[in-house]
Amino acid sequence: MRIGFFTDNYLPGRDGIAISVETFRAELEKMGHEVFVIAPSPNLRYKEESKNIIRFPAFKGLFYEDYLTSLFFPPVALKQIDELKLDIVHYHTLGQVGFLGAYYGMKRNLPIITTYHTDYYQYVKHYKKTLPGVIALSLLTPAITGGSLKDYRQALLNIRPQKTIDDWNQKIVEKGVKSLLEGCDVVISPSKKMKDQLVGWNTDARIEILPTGVDRIPTTKEKINLRREELGILKEDKVIAFVGRLGKEKNLNLILEAYDIIKASNPDARLLVIGGAGSQTVEADIDEKNKIEQYTEKGAIFTGHIPHDELGSLYELSDVFAFPSLTDTQGLVINEAASAGLPIVMIDKDITSVVENNINGIIAKPTKEDLAKAILKILNSDELETSMSKESKLLAKQFTERKQAEKLEILYKELLAKYDKTIHLK
Repeated sequence: MRIGFFTDNYLPGRDGIAISVETFRAELEKMGHEVFVIAPSPNLRYKEESKNIIRFPAFKGLFYEDYLTSLFFPPVALKQIDELKLDIVHYHTLGQVGFLGAYYGMKRNLPIITTYHTDYYQYVKHYKKTLPGVIALSLLTPAITGGSLKDYRQALLNIRPQKTIDDWNQKIVEKGVKSLLEGCDVVISPSKKMKDQLVGWNTDARIEILPTGVDRIPTTKEKINLRREELGILKEDKVIAFVGRLGKEKNLNLILEAYDIIKASNPDARLLVIGGAGSQTVEADIDEKNKIEQYTEKGAIFTGHIPHDELGSLYELSDVFAFPSLTDTQGLVINEAASAGLPIVMIDKDITSVVENNINGIIAKPTKEDLAKAILKILNSDELETSMSKESKLLAKQFTERKQAEKLEILYKELLAKYDKTIHLK
């Protein structure tokens, strides 16, 4: 097959969307398919080396700090994409490049799949400056989907101001996202949580749950020991790890407050926070970074950004993985931690299938007391930690990169058969 991935988030960025796109791209190509990624250039001087990756010039910050605004002339872009002779369109973002993919698929009568990666409904509550972007989403949707005059009128009604910024943002997101997704043959939800949201909006589209595959990040004993030495972690220390962007939407305050309780009960406990602020100009993220750094005197360790391929040693030297976020859509780091054999303590049970309550982890209530209680239960029992570690590895093996790519391949073939297209197989 010749598959087109349209995304506004891609390498060298390392957010969840970029990782998901690259993971599926790599596995599908190993399986013999041709995958073309259409994405923004990370900066105006960037030179793309791969002939299968089409980059549009872009600059940051039009709608919000980390957003890449792509620069392209649609007729030229469409002609460029025509040359790829795509069998199927799969768009991953609700941004300019994602919209281009949706528009192209509809214009060329190709099967269209989208993955609803981001919980925009909750995201806009934490980042209110995204309002111009969500308004643009509502206004662009009728043009993309070939809507009627009635649809344009409805789009204008959708952007009428509400009582609060949150209400305004969320109403536009719900109406705009729903309209756009209903133009797809299949909507992929990375978790039960996101499918439930879309079903709750009465989205008239086929929705399939398909998480991104995750493999264990390889490491060595030498690298693990080196990390211990660098971070000042003793072998008798009990390490609670968190991996993620330091943003308010990650609910990091809950870990910090729980850590105070944990430390009072278990002096050997160390909190290992791995990640950096998404942008040095995002005030909310900087606030979170500053709060965490205040905890270094209490035994917490703040590593800053760590390259993805170096995370393996940090997972391996930890004893439990804590994930308090209520806004994530699948939490790839949870699956990475499980692959490394870590027991998981989390709040939102519907963002992953790799955690089973009281089997390889604990689903805690969203309070500092209950989060601390769950973490301490594991840290204070070597037997429980060992059994949960074994179960995490077993559960993680069900969602490897290859297994998930094979499921996506089956979905593609099914759609292509319905469209009566020639399938380019290996």
